[in-house]
Order: sequence, then C-alpha cells, then structure tokens
Amino acid sequence: MIEPYFAQQLKVRRSEAALTQQELADKLHVSRKTISSWETGRNRPDIDTLKQLAAIFQISLDDLLGNNGVVKVPVKPKAIGQHRSSVMIINALILVIIVERITQLSTTQGLMWMNLLLLATIGLRVLISKRGGWIVKSQLAFIMAEMTIGFLALISGWLHAFHMGFGFYTTCCVVGWVMLIDVAIQLKCRVRNRSWSNDNETVSREK
Repeated sequence: MIEPYFAQQLKVRRSEAALTQQELADKLHVSRKTISSWETGRNRPDIDTLKQLAAIFQISLDDLLGNNGVVKVPVKPKAIGQHRSSVMIINALILVIIVERITQLSTTQGLMWMNLLLLATIGLRVLISKRGGWIVKSQLAFIMAEMTIGFLALISGWLHAFHMGFGFYTTCCVVGWVMLIDVAIQLKCRVRNRSWSNDNETVSREK
C-alpha cells in the first residue's frame, strides 16, 4: 500500500513547496514525464532519488513513503484566487462604484470619499487575484481587509450622508453590506472546512 500513498504525498508536498512538475524535475535532473509517472503511481524512483525528494521537502523518508503506522496527510487551504464568488462580487461592486461615480453629482467631499472607496475596492480585487497571492498568502488576511473596507463604507456613508447625496450614500451602504455578507459567508465556509479537515487530518494505516 506504499505506492498509492507515495504518489499522493508527492503531489501534496510538491504543491506545498510551490513547485511545478518541471521545476521538481530540474532539481532531480529527470524529465517532467518521469515526475508525472511517479504522481500517477505508474513508477517509483530509486532509493537515492527518494532521499533527494525527502531532503527537498524537508521530511523524513518514512513520511514520504508512508511507513509509519499513523500518517498525517496535510490539507492545503484553498487559494484566495479560487474563491470565484468573492471575485464576482468584488467585480460587480467596482462596476457599481464606477457607474455611480460617473453619473451622480455630489460635493467635493462626496467625490473624494467615492474615489477612496473605489481605490480600496480595486485594491481588494488585486489581493484576491492569482498574482496578488504573493502579497496576501492567507485567506484570513483577505477576509480582514474586506471586512475593514465594508465597515468603512458603511461608516463613511452614515457620517457623510448629507454631504455626498442620496446616490453616493446608497452606494456606500450597498457596498458595505455586500462586503460584510461576503465576509460572513467566507468565515462560515472556513469554519466548516477546518472542521472537516480536523476530522480527516489523521489517517490510520497498517504497516
């Protein structure tokens, strides 16, 4: 039962190390197809290569091969860029803010607040993009950023309701509430996924 476990561990550890199959192949001086054959379980490397893999991933050979009685299988958190619902929500909010900013008349103070809200929302969209992953690696950090902007949108709308006009006030309220609702949904999913991961984190295997 070592072969299927090794193939699974190789995929997981390579993903955790942020290595492509080609990058790992280059480190081991083998072809990408060889790495692919290991990950699909068709072949397995020799002992020297296994030791190199264990050194690259900074784990023991037993952990790599599953020779322990109890094996912990790491569960990689879902990447921020994969939360498509949040991406679509942020895109829609940016569009709403731009339309309101162009079509609505307001005071200088109101226009300034809308500009700041637009920039903050665009910044949030950058963070949730795949390229923004190097800025914020944790989903929780993105959630905190979205929650902060959501609260600021609500507060700014309430404090400056009489200075920015009804259109901008409504936009601030809508943006704020939508962001906070999205935060609540993400936190609920995060708690549920963590509970599932804890239940499945330790898998008992016979030697």
